[in-house]
Amino acid sequence: MLIRVILSRGLHRIRRSARAFVRAPGLSLALLLTIALGVGSNSSVYGFLEGLTHPATPFGGPDRIASIFGQDRFGGAGPLSPADYQVLKANRGTFDWIGAARIKPRDAVIGGDAEIAIVAAVTPNLAGALKLPLDKGVVISHRVWENEFASGANAVGSQIRIDNADFRIGGVAPDQLDGLYSDRTVDIWIPFEEQDQKGEDRDRQDLWVLAALRRDVSARQAQNALRSGSARLGDVSVNPFTGIAPNMARGLSRVGMFLNFSAGVVFFIACINVASLLLGRALRRSHETSLRIALGATRTELLWELFSDSVVVSIAGGAMGLLLGILTAHAIPAFLFPEDAERLIFAPHLLPILAASMACVVITVACGMMPVFGTVTDRPWTVLQRESGSPSKAIQRLRSGLVVGQITACCLLVISTALLLDGLHSALKTGAGHRLGNPILLTVSAQVLRIGPYFSAVEQKAKSVAGLSPLAWTARLPGNQPTWRSFRIQPPPSLQYRDVAMDIAWLTPDSLESLDNQPIAGRMFGVSDQTRRVAVVNEEAAAELFGRQTVGVVIQDAGDQPIEIIGVVGQRPNDAKQKPPATIYYGYIDRPGAPNPIRQAHFRVPLVPPVAGVELNSDVVSADYFEALDLPLIAGHKFPAHRIAGQGRVGVINQEAADLYFNGRPVGAGVIDDRGVRTEIIGVVGSQVFGTFEQHAEATIYFPMWQDCPPRMTLMLKDTKWNKGISADLRHKIENVPGAGPYPIDIKSLDTQLALSGLAALRIATLIGSASAATALILSILGLFSTQSDAERQRQRERAICIALGAQRWRIVFLVMKNAGRLALAGTVTGTLLSFALLRLLLADITVIASPPIQVWLIAPLLPAAAVLLASVVPARRASVISPLVIMRDN
Repeated sequence: MLIRVILSRGLHRIRRSARAFVRAPGLSLALLLTIALGVGSNSSVYGFLEGLTHPATPFGGPDRIASIFGQDRFGGAGPLSPADYQVLKANRGTFDWIGAARIKPRDAVIGGDAEIAIVAAVTPNLAGALKLPLDKGVVISHRVWENEFASGANAVGSQIRIDNADFRIGGVAPDQLDGLYSDRTVDIWIPFEEQDQKGEDRDRQDLWVLAALRRDVSARQAQNALRSGSARLGDVSVNPFTGIAPNMARGLSRVGMFLNFSAGVVFFIACINVASLLLGRALRRSHETSLRIALGATRTELLWELFSDSVVVSIAGGAMGLLLGILTAHAIPAFLFPEDAERLIFAPHLLPILAASMACVVITVACGMMPVFGTVTDRPWTVLQRESGSPSKAIQRLRSGLVVGQITACCLLVISTALLLDGLHSALKTGAGHRLGNPILLTVSAQVLRIGPYFSAVEQKAKSVAGLSPLAWTARLPGNQPTWRSFRIQPPPSLQYRDVAMDIAWLTPDSLESLDNQPIAGRMFGVSDQTRRVAVVNEEAAAELFGRQTVGVVIQDAGDQPIEIIGVVGQRPNDAKQKPPATIYYGYIDRPGAPNPIRQAHFRVPLVPPVAGVELNSDVVSADYFEALDLPLIAGHKFPAHRIAGQGRVGVINQEAADLYFNGRPVGAGVIDDRGVRTEIIGVVGSQVFGTFEQHAEATIYFPMWQDCPPRMTLMLKDTKWNKGISADLRHKIENVPGAGPYPIDIKSLDTQLALSGLAALRIATLIGSASAATALILSILGLFSTQSDAERQRQRERAICIALGAQRWRIVFLVMKNAGRLALAGTVTGTLLSFALLRLLLADITVIASPPIQVWLIAPLLPAAAVLLASVVPARRASVISPLVIMRDN
């Protein structure tokens, strides 16, 4: 019975509160909008943050999967070596199982098409956890199945070729299994055989290791056990598996910290707004409330009334906030590029969002109870004696404190947004990115026949623009996807040779009649070969060497001089002649007096044939590229700025390529592409990544621009005072250079390029952070307008007396704006000072804020101050046009 009475009274109070808010639509709308923005911002930010930092993993079960990382050459988390993997398997006390995957590009023939595919060789236990049926054959990704096979076709049972070995397709991977980590997709999954590790480089770091933690063992405990136990793996780190690449996890954690901070500040401002609006409502009803107290109403009844008001507005606002969060989840992707929107995941975990919403409701109810300080604490007759419900000095100080707090929070968020984004952007760069700065990237294309002159003219035109100085040319922008090419590798000269006897001849008009018009492999002699020691061989000589793989191989003659084989030619059938001898042809001689052939000359041929199936990321750069990007020379030398007469093709590789494929001896070795063109490796440079979200450094080969220049290149420009005027001047001059290709000119900064290639995390953080700052400004204007309107309404009699005594109306406006400016000054100063302290704490791991950009501290505080003045314009205008006669008569 008692419970029924309590519920009946509670419902009655709630209905009365709802009717009261309906009768005040302006106040109700402001309250609902404030709470909706506070709740909606938290729910939407939380959903996007979960989608960014905790994407769906390929492990469907509750397995406690952890990633075990080593330390790469950049000091970050990276793969382990086979030796470390074996040590882990021998000391797996804290794990149920330990598995590994080796991911690298390989030559493949899928559906009849030859291509370079990303192949992941996984151990059986890891394949079982990923639910890959590798016991039935290789598994292709869902994307490969859609692209390479007819829609709806059953690919299972089909044949696939990987590095000249045939495999049977045993299944198609689930659609959500794009790869092991988010930074690299996998096209084909194959079994990893433990015996494959025999004879390989035990220190090569190319194994991504995952493990299942034992029950009641945390990732930190497992890490401590590995570092302090018998394994003694001091550089190993154990982290819960999230599917996020290690080079992105740290940057995403900073993004999450920034977004949480922004959402928290917005909610704080919303709470202040609610308290201010409800306090203003209580002050306008102070005479009514005091009269009720004088007539016998108890404080308990008034508190229950305030509680019901808070419950009504918080529940309605919370429901609107959840709806706003859902709408935001669908609206934000519309402001992003399509490729970013595809990667943007909204993960609304229902329980955490409901918990956050309930917390918002509780805080809102607590804020709604604040008006009790303005209604119950004063004696009723004291309030009834005041004019028009004028508040006490304590209430005035409370409202002023709320205004200052709101301005402080708004100023703090605006400054924090600017500085956090600047610090976040700096944190997303590596040390190499900081040294390089933010150069301008000018991408142009040339007509095929005018490549060299066009790019030279573009560089000269760029030099003529004030404030710009060219740094280097590159065909691949930092952060872009790798450009894979297949090569065969011939090791550098060694003492391991075998002797081969071949006839030496020269191509003459007579001998050409006995040969096929087109070579079987490789090419025939060209103009550039006149100053180089190159040769072609017939089929019989190729059979003595390496068959069709002979193209690109370097052999030595009797005088130990190197000769590059550039082609294999076929002999025309002629029954009258016997089988031709193995012959090597040195060049064309189309004049009389050709040297006589040399019979059975001796040559030295490497014992080991070229290693096939090597994939390298290729780039074409200018000679000053390495210095501009601070890529240190490790071995050999860099290629010159111009071609040297008599020099063959040259290239420079990075440290990753040297470690993976050349066993520490790359200088002097050669790489042979699929056309049989050989390039000699003359140097090794260090590797750098320029952004935290950029993929880890791939095995790369650099070709000089004067040797393999494509029709589309990018010029890096260092700028001292970049602005729109300089950009327009640069574009105008480049557009007037003759010989331009069909592609449009593209001008952007390196920061923009890194952001575009960084899985959109930086742009998402920028968008949500800017939206949070804008929301805070809107809430501040809304709350300050309400506060100023209430303050001027309560001072109407005072203003009317001043006007009646001859005060000029502009002075009234000045007085109102002065009071608002005083609050704005106090809030902005407090917010600026707090920004120093809080940002040092929040950005301790991101950047040092010893010398923040001066424009941030000058411009950012002006926004909340402008919001205050904007919110004071209408109340000031109302105060200046009041009629003293009307006000005195009504009061």
